[in-house]
Amino acid sequence: MNVLIVDDEEYVLDFLESDIPWGSLGVKQVFRAQSADEALQHISLYPIPIVISDIRMPERDGIELITEILERDSAVKVILLSGHSDFEYAKQALKLGASDYLLKPATVEEITDCLSKVIEQFQEEKQQKENLIVAREVLQLGASRMREHVLLDLLLGKKLTQKEQRRHLNALNIKVEENDLCFLALLRIETGLEEMAREDYELFSYALLNMTEEIINERVGQDPSLWSCKDPHRFIVALLPVQTSQDYEAFVRKWERLQREVRHFFKQNRTVSIFLTSIFPFGQGIHQRYTEAVNDFWLSIGTQRDVLHTADQSQEKRAEKSLKPLSRLHLSPTIQQLMDTANWNEIPERLDFILDELILPDFHTQHHLLEVAYYLFGCFSYIAHKQGDSFADMVSVPVLENGSLMFQSPENIKEWGMPLIDQFQRSLRDVTINQNHIVKQIQDFVEQHLHDDVSLNRLGGHVYLHPVYLSRLYKKKTGESLSAYILRCRMEKAAQLLTTTNMRVADIATEVGYQKTQYFIHIFKDSYGCTPQVFRNR
Repeated sequence: MNVLIVDDEEYVLDFLESDIPWGSLGVKQVFRAQSADEALQHISLYPIPIVISDIRMPERDGIELITEILERDSAVKVILLSGHSDFEYAKQALKLGASDYLLKPATVEEITDCLSKVIEQFQEEKQQKENLIVAREVLQLGASRMREHVLLDLLLGKKLTQKEQRRHLNALNIKVEENDLCFLALLRIETGLEEMAREDYELFSYALLNMTEEIINERVGQDPSLWSCKDPHRFIVALLPVQTSQDYEAFVRKWERLQREVRHFFKQNRTVSIFLTSIFPFGQGIHQRYTEAVNDFWLSIGTQRDVLHTADQSQEKRAEKSLKPLSRLHLSPTIQQLMDTANWNEIPERLDFILDELILPDFHTQHHLLEVAYYLFGCFSYIAHKQGDSFADMVSVPVLENGSLMFQSPENIKEWGMPLIDQFQRSLRDVTINQNHIVKQIQDFVEQHLHDDVSLNRLGGHVYLHPVYLSRLYKKKTGESLSAYILRCRMEKAAQLLTTTNMRVADIATEVGYQKTQYFIHIFKDSYGCTPQVFRNR
């Protein structure tokens, strides 16, 4: 914090600068000025929240100075030094906004006490302003989230009475009436073969929405003017009011511009496909329009990238051709038949044969992608349950969570399916021999690494199996849970070290994998009924 002292008498400045304990008050630098003009020059160059000024100075007095200071920044605190004859001036200064005044000659204690109060007042006001800024940001963020939730509720068909809906819209300052014409825009962020992390997706979505605000509504402000949300299929959905069909055509050109801007700024790393519904009254069937739009998007755009379609184009395409069934998926031998007969080596080639059909123009749809994905899911589940296991426990890949977004191309399905095929092949080949070997591997590893990390994740990595599946396998083969086995090994090793060595209890705890000695003592007492030291003494 900086302080400016102003007085036309240099000895007064010397007294204030040298005798006041500035450091204990938290003041880092003290500036001096012998006139109002010099003081204003300092204030224009440096952040100075507190000013101590004489009230009577030649040319311009303290009243003029405080007036100009507070016009520039009302948060500045001004303390005036005045004589008895200047009392009327002091009252005027307080009315203008001065924080306090002191009568000359003021002692060091009086000035220090006054400064302490003013500095405390300044810090409190500064904290209040910061709290207000944070609160405003929280409210803006909350309002933005609520806008998204209300739109998503409407899209997904949540039943709201007209009164409830109007109350929500008014509270969130969404200016759309029951009979206003509007249309929906569905945007899909595309990454090709690259997998996009959630953080990257959120960051790109934020950038994309800002670009959309600027292009569609020709402005970007603190309060969003674009009413949008993210749906369960990872589309960004926006609802836009429109007056006439000419306005709609103008909007189409703006969405085309958005695609060009995305290509320009993000090169080929990211593209956006867009589907625009036809115009409809806001209060009539928004849920149905959204559902139709999702289906039309998958049918007309499908796995294509960087495409813009309108509802009219989708209808033309639907009239040109119907959704054709896949012909290769169920040709014998099917993937399930190959799994059933343990012909695992033939499955990758068969999967490629099926996925090649999805490359053909008639099968560039999300419906066909999902048909193949769900078929594979059924095959994996069937084989897992046939072996008496749970599919969810056997695999470490998310199981069709948000499936429609996960599979945007045949390559996505292959990336998802091939690791599962490899894992099933490993886990089901020579089941009994393989499982006994895995149990032996685990036991050897645990005994050699008791002092180290023997978590399920590390053990799973050691034998290339999912931790949950490994835990079930170990319990099934030995009758003892893996965690119980690890605990038993640690306690037996600790008991052996207690009775055959002079190692400290803390060192033994570390040797058997416990970083906190007290926790080790607690666990040991649970196992043997006494503390390690009592066990050793016995």
